Amino acid sequence: MIATKTQRGFTIIEMLVVVAIFAVVATVLLFRYSDFSTSVGIRNLAEEIGLTVRDAQSYATSERIINGATGISSSTFPAYGISFSVDESVQQTFDPSTQSFALFADVSANGTTVTNNSYDNNGTCGNPTTGQECVENFTVSGGNKVVSLCTDLPTANTCLTPVSAGGSGGTVNVVFHRPNPDAVICVSGIDCTIRKASYLKITVQSPKGLQRLITIWNTGQISVN
Repeated sequence: MIATKTQRGFTIIEMLVVVAIFAVVATVLLFRYSDFSTSVGIRNLAEEIGLTVRDAQSYATSERIINGATGISSSTFPAYGISFSVDESVQQTFDPSTQSFALFADVSANGTTVTNNSYDNNGTCGNPTTGQECVENFTVSGGNKVVSLCTDLPTANTCLTPVSAGGSGGTVNVVFHRPNPDAVICVSGIDCTIRKASYLKITVQSPKGLQRLITIWNTGQISVN
């Protein structure tokens, strides 16, 4: 007799095992992708903050003018700065908060180089002038946020934190004046003509608790960790 080969398929048990293996692998990959995406998002935010601060420094030292601003000469060379905040709500559109920060031109009221080292905003942005200094507002997306602003000035626990985290909120402005690349770091509630900070440490955090640190020194050095 000639032996014949029989054909057999997968049993239900074998199919269930294979499906279970695929499910486990897919779950692991999705979990790792989520962590990777979170890591990339918070890293990109930290780098964007560092680059925006560098832009403000560059605008100031390269004497970038403001053209067409109401009541401001087209030859006016303002100081430029970034305004950071740990306030969770804003009074005006384009105010900084835990989920936004603002690049601004620190425009002198009398056309001189003397400025107040603070961000003056009346709810508009893009055409800086006296009392309305917003150049560009940056929104922090993906559930990421600014969770602390730390300096060497004697504020509450040295760090400003959101009210929801037990803090009192607050704002810090980092301003650059031509032709000096050094940073003037001013904390809300402290007279900047008397006391300036030596550094500002900005901590940003993802919804999963992953953190990044941006440090700005009064020498103009910026580091992202």
